[in-house]
Amino acid sequence: MRIRPFEYYAAINQRDVLDKLAVYDPDAKVVAGGTDLVVAMKHKTILPRVVVSLHKVRELDFVREEDSRVRIGALARHADIAKNTTLNDSFPILCEAVSLIGSWQIRNVATIGGNLCNASPAADSAPPLLALDARVVIADSEGENEIPLSSFFTGPGATALKPNQLLKEIIVERPKTRSAGCYLKLMRRKAVDLSLVGVAFQAETDQAGEKLHRVAIGLGGVAPTPIRAPEAEARLTGLSYEEAIKDIPEAARAAVEATSPITDIRALADYRRTIVEIYVRRAAKEILNTLFNGEGIQK
Repeated sequence: MRIRPFEYYAAINQRDVLDKLAVYDPDAKVVAGGTDLVVAMKHKTILPRVVVSLHKVRELDFVREEDSRVRIGALARHADIAKNTTLNDSFPILCEAVSLIGSWQIRNVATIGGNLCNASPAADSAPPLLALDARVVIADSEGENEIPLSSFFTGPGATALKPNQLLKEIIVERPKTRSAGCYLKLMRRKAVDLSLVGVAFQAETDQAGEKLHRVAIGLGGVAPTPIRAPEAEARLTGLSYEEAIKDIPEAARAAVEATSPITDIRALADYRRTIVEIYVRRAAKEILNTLFNGEGIQK
């Protein structure tokens, strides 16, 4: 498929990007890894007059520790995130999720910022970041603004970003107590595929290590945007191990109630609901055993 002619500009820093976006708004698109934008341009679903490349904007490619939080630059590649020591120590759920994105060739060029800005309901990086209460920093020519990731997605393929704005970084707070999390993804066997369903389950104990202080469940592929399941989370929060184990089935059913999946060529809506319930049950049991009994997460 031939791509319609466009003007290409390789920005040298963040300010350069924002200046170009301010001039060409709304006819410009930003490209990082290009794994989504180039495909869309080939299919003519996106037809920008100007493409602003971020390849030389190295200031947005980082993973940086800062007191109780970690900042992840929008240009950090999935392959680098998956093997980053800091992220594996503090947020293994995120590393696990991005390691399942596409093929190794895709992960070597695709960026976490691009994955979020593409705003696919099935974006693999979104459920774990939602479960981690991540925040994103949005920049434009007038300054920067920090918002919860939960407010970033506004619909399928749509975000809170304006045409003259840029996703700069993602901020994640480190857990203050013992924590564990896992990400379960359903896709066609032995295929490089989008997730049919993605479930991220993250939990933390209280200071005494006797009860669940926090439970977060992020869901992908089962609603117009990646979502949380607050009612399911509330059913487990504050419970001891024994109490939580008994309430897992109810929490899983509550998670299903939070979804609004569609039927498409890849899966039926009812099938997606069934998988959500199964995966929430499986993830909850594994994480509870990890937190309270010291058992490893079984894959």
